[in-house]
Amino acid sequence: MAFPMAFAAQLAMGLFQGPVMKALEAYVSDLELRRKLAAELEQQTLAYLTRTSELGVGVVMAEVQSEHWLTRSWRPVLMMVLIGFLLLVGLILPLADLIAGHPLPFEPRWQLLPGGFWDFLAVGMGGYIGGRSLEKVAGVVTGSLGKGADAPSRDRGRKPKG
Repeated sequence: MAFPMAFAAQLAMGLFQGPVMKALEAYVSDLELRRKLAAELEQQTLAYLTRTSELGVGVVMAEVQSEHWLTRSWRPVLMMVLIGFLLLVGLILPLADLIAGHPLPFEPRWQLLPGGFWDFLAVGMGGYIGGRSLEKVAGVVTGSLGKGADAPSRDRGRKPKG
């Protein structure tokens, strides 16, 4: 879900203008047929990307509208756990080593974190940020569809101000 639609469309267009067109030129000698195939491939790919995006929005909408706390809050909870781990390994542990005067016997250390962890963190942050953006858009869209301007907003259990 963290895959932005604009990036996917640019990637698809780059593939059509590059390798796909070269393959069509190599294997299809009829110019008209080649153009039709390229147009059909482009149309089908963009339709697929659009459908995938719509399904992703549907998932986020279902999460936002869920009555269960965990379903609505799993992204922030995951991000807080990851941030807590990064604070432990990157700040608290080095400070404890400095205070103790020697390295404490705790693994993993910052340098020992596998590359996959950083990939997971990057994808997680992208998914979280993208998901939060979609939640906000979903709230605006659902708020404007059939609800009056004076309809109560979804406050997730917070007490009203004032």
